[in-house]
Amino acid sequence: MNALEIVKQAYIYLNEKDILHYFSLMSPNVEFYQTEELPWGGHYHGFDESKIFFSKFSPLIDSTVEISHYIQAGEQIVAIGKTGGVAKLTGKEFSCNLVHIWTVKEEKIVRLEVYIDTDVMKAALTSA
Repeated sequence: MNALEIVKQAYIYLNEKDILHYFSLMSPNVEFYQTEELPWGGHYHGFDESKIFFSKFSPLIDSTVEISHYIQAGEQIVAIGKTGGVAKLTGKEFSCNLVHIWTVKEEKIVRLEVYIDTDVMKAALTSA
């Protein structure tokens, strides 16, 4: 698979909540990043830390991702779309614009940067 096909497959696995196969697309040294403004945000390195990333957000939100278009720039794929779902603790629905920046080397994902509309997500997570 080429880099774009790998990223598209990652979204299929992610939306199916198939984390085992999702991680099969990753390098063992994969890096994840999302803003620290969210409860699951931060920098995560390697499989073990990246699984912590998932363990932090999976109890808080149930979501799917829809990508409207991709931009490929060498080893990097920029995915633009939305994530939507429900905050489990508040019951509030959300729909956030997103940009994901993936880096793929030697047919493995080595980095994912996640950028979403943080204010929308924080509003869904709070009960006020």
